[in-house]
This record gives sequence, structure tokens and C-alpha cells, in this order.
Amino acid sequence: MKNSANVKARGLKAAILYKLGRKSEAKDWIGENLKLDAFDFVSMFIMILISDENEELVRYYHEITRDFHETYLQVARDLSESGMYEEAVKELSLYPGDKPMIHYYLGAYLRKLSENNRSDEELKKAEKSNPAYCFPNKLEDIAVLLAAADSDVDSPKAEYYLGCLYYDKLQFETAIGLWEKAKDKDGNFPTLLRNLSIAYYNKLGRKEEALKLLEKAFELDRTDARVFLELDQLYQKMNRTFEERLKKYDENIGLIEKRDDLYTEYVTLLNCTGKYDEAYRRITSHSFQTWEGAEGKITTQFKVCLVEQAKELIAMGDAKKALSLLEEAVSYPENLGEGRLEGTKDNHVYYNMGIAYEMLGDSMKAAQCYEKATLGAMEVAGMMYYYDQPADMILYQGLAKNKLGLKKEANARFYRLLDFGEKHLRDEFKMD
Repeated sequence: MKNSANVKARGLKAAILYKLGRKSEAKDWIGENLKLDAFDFVSMFIMILISDENEELVRYYHEITRDFHETYLQVARDLSESGMYEEAVKELSLYPGDKPMIHYYLGAYLRKLSENNRSDEELKKAEKSNPAYCFPNKLEDIAVLLAAADSDVDSPKAEYYLGCLYYDKLQFETAIGLWEKAKDKDGNFPTLLRNLSIAYYNKLGRKEEALKLLEKAFELDRTDARVFLELDQLYQKMNRTFEERLKKYDENIGLIEKRDDLYTEYVTLLNCTGKYDEAYRRITSHSFQTWEGAEGKITTQFKVCLVEQAKELIAMGDAKKALSLLEEAVSYPENLGEGRLEGTKDNHVYYNMGIAYEMLGDSMKAAQCYEKATLGAMEVAGMMYYYDQPADMILYQGLAKNKLGLKKEANARFYRLLDFGEKHLRDEFKMD
């Protein structure tokens, strides 16, 4: 901190020498500054001013800053802290792109210089700039955005950005108030509606209003897969049926295919509505890229669609075809993007294999499968992570024990499940 403060002070001295007209001293001082810190952007910019905006120096400034807008903003803030608003405006004017905060800061500094018409023009540009990846987060940003919101220019985006900043700082009521003001001025900005929806649901419990806002956000931009995913999550929380949710997925299938998390939820819904053959077709025709937090999700659905189809075939007496599906369920294809974890206990698969072999008259192989179906922990525990054993594996352990004639051991597992269920029937789950 001491060294950075020293560099900032040296840059300020260079600027003061320039303002005093002592250009030769300023040049010498800047030379010393850049020896200490080759990335002293304030000193570099003052040298540009001293040289009457020499083209070569300006080109080098673009190169060394990589035209990263945050660098331009930091230099402008350093200059403005010393009251050098004119110089701050010149520095920001070098920026070749179109970023909202560049325009908001220009508007604020021009207002300080009483250039109100130019200030208004910059604020209008800020409101029209692409808001993607604009995340104001500094104290200075608050002052600049408040100035825009209080100006004569209609500035709903400034209120939106301020709302994002305050929400991040846990000032939820202030954030919601700002977003509501922005919505009154511009009710067709999808991201604003999405943010306000989440705030209504999570902080105010206004569920129906939250749903309407999120539905409108998606209608305004049907290419936003993230908003579709969040809308579906809201439908889940509001107990919409599997069929209703699946219909939405089918209506937007082109969008669904672009994101693996959505696609995984889609095949899950197909399984939940008994469309196992369609789920299998969809899973095997798509290449999945596993991401952190999704491990085991698509492999689970792969097994579900195969096991459920096998159970239907067993019920119809076609044990041979059922067996081929069950054998496929314990060997994941490459397109799933993940392999079978060491220690995975597919009790349900092996139990149904045992039944199929029994129907085919092969009692030895049936017994071997039932033995595999008894493996795993006997203690019931809440499943939070992909490597935790699902509780229904204990059910299949018990069913397999029954098949092996071990009724006492089978009943021990059934009673464990009953005891756990009665004890935790009214638990309220909370994820950290």
C-alpha cells in the first residue's frame, strides 16, 4: 500500500507541474516515475498532454492499457480527486469503445465543468450502451450514477446499475426501490425484470409478482437460456406439474440444446413423465460436458430411463431384452462426459437383473446379481452430493436379501428406512 500510494503521489506531482506550466520539470519527473513503475498510467497520460497529444504516445497508451475501460476509469478518478476534471474528460475521451460507465463518468465530470449540454449527450449515450458485463462496484460509481439519476436525462439504466450495486452490498430495500423506479421508466429491459423477480421472491415473498416478472423477462428475450433455467426453477418452487414444465421445454427445444444444464433437466422431465424411450434417445444423441456441481446428474438419468424400460419389459415377460438394457445401464457411453465412479452401488440395476435371470431360468446368475444388489452402506443418510448413496439403494438391498432368503436381514433394512422416514418427516431442508 505504501508503494502504491507513493506512485499515486508522484503521478499527482507530475500533473501539478503540468498545470503550473513547468513542462520541462514535469517531463523529467515523469521519466523518474516510469522508472519506478512502468505502469504509472497517470504519468503516461500527463506526458501525452505535455506533448500536445503526440500520436505515437497516444498509440502507446492504447497499447499499454490494452484499452481496458477500467484502467481509463481509474486514471480519470485519480485526476478528478485533485479537481482535474478537464484532464479527466480528455483521458476518458481517448477510450475507443462504448462502455456505459465511461459515458456516465464523462457526464459527471462535464457537469462539474458546467458543460451541461455535452454532459447530457454523454448520459444519453450511457443509457443506450450495451449493459452486458457492466457491474459498478466502487464508492465513486455510486456518486456518478446518482448524478445521472438526478439529471434531466431519463436514466433508468443508471438506477438499474445502482440497484445491482446496492443489492450486492446487501442493501436489498434500496436496491428494490431503485429497480422499481427503473421499471416504471423502462419496463422492457429483461435483465432488470429478472433481477427484480429474484428480489421479490427471495426478499419480499411476493411470489406471483416474481413469476410474472420472470415470465415477461423471458418473453422479451427468448434467446436467454439462463433466464429460462431460472424460470423453470421458479416453476418448480411453485409446484407446477411435470407436464406443464415439459411443454415449455418442448416449445423452446432449440434453446434447450445449447446448454447442458437445461438439457439435463429436460431429460429428467422426460423420465418423470414416463417418456423413458424418448429420454434415452435424447441422452444418447447429445454430447455432454460435465461441469462442477453437476457430476452424476446425467448418468443418473441415463440409468433411470434404461432401468424403467427394463422394468416394463419384465412386466411384459420379455426378460431377455430387459437384461440387455440393464447391462447397458452399468457401462456409461463416452458422450455422457463422465465415467462410473469407483464405489458406485447400482443395487436397483442388479436387483432387476436378478429378476430377469430368474425369469430366464438361470438361478446361479440371478443369485450373483442379488448378491451385488446387497452391497453398500446400511445406514440411511440425507443425500446432498453425487457420491452419497441414495436411500432407495437400501430398499433394493432389502429386496435382494429377501430373494436370497435372508428375511431377517431384509427386514432390518426396511425398518431402518421406516425409522429414518418417521424421524425426519417434518425436516425443512436448507442448503448452505
